[in-house]
Amino acid sequence: MIHCIVVDDEPLARNILAQHLSRLPNWKMQRECINAAEAWQAIQELEIQVMFLDIQMPGISGLELLRSLKCPPVVILTTAYSHYAVEGFDLKVADYLLKPITFERFTQAIVKAQEVLASPVVTIQEQASGAVPLVSDHLFLKIDNRHIRLNFEELLYFEAQRDFTKIFLQDKTLLAGLHLKLLENMLPESLFARVHRSYIINKRKISGIEGNRILIGKREVPIGTHYKDTFFRWMGL
Repeated sequence: MIHCIVVDDEPLARNILAQHLSRLPNWKMQRECINAAEAWQAIQELEIQVMFLDIQMPGISGLELLRSLKCPPVVILTTAYSHYAVEGFDLKVADYLLKPITFERFTQAIVKAQEVLASPVVTIQEQASGAVPLVSDHLFLKIDNRHIRLNFEELLYFEAQRDFTKIFLQDKTLLAGLHLKLLENMLPESLFARVHRSYIINKRKISGIEGNRILIGKREVPIGTHYKDTFFRWMGL
């Protein structure tokens, strides 16, 4: 049995995929999700092999969710806009379905997903790895409708602003339409640490510690109660 989730903000699109899946004997839809946050929660709670992911959704887009996952399931993208195809395949998804999705075209995507799942050379991290393994020194984030390259070396820390994240650099700040938890999954643990429910810091930028405050240049970041012991153990204090 192959377990999957459908992620789409449109009820009609979810219903069509649900109907298609009901015709397959060895596939089971575990959950319908209407946004990226629900999808992320489902992936954490369930054993999901395949995700049908709509690209355009309010708030966090499907592609942004995909990039945030370190070990994503096999991904089949769905969208009403063909110009997203190139970007989708750059993320090494199993297939790309253009709406309205016919059953014939749907089954072609199913075959491709099964081939990925059956491949003996695919590791958990590589399995249809939509979250392209992060290049070691940077990541791309969507800022004001543009994907901007941010080098790890220039990042100081991140601060949660509800469903957005404020990014502090040496000489400026940026605001990304991405929840801090999703962003945390995109960052290498060797360089970045969650020190508070609202803050992630670049470990290399710590200039000092005063009480429950981390000094990063002239800035101060609080250390949360639940993160304090882990942080001080890492610091050797």
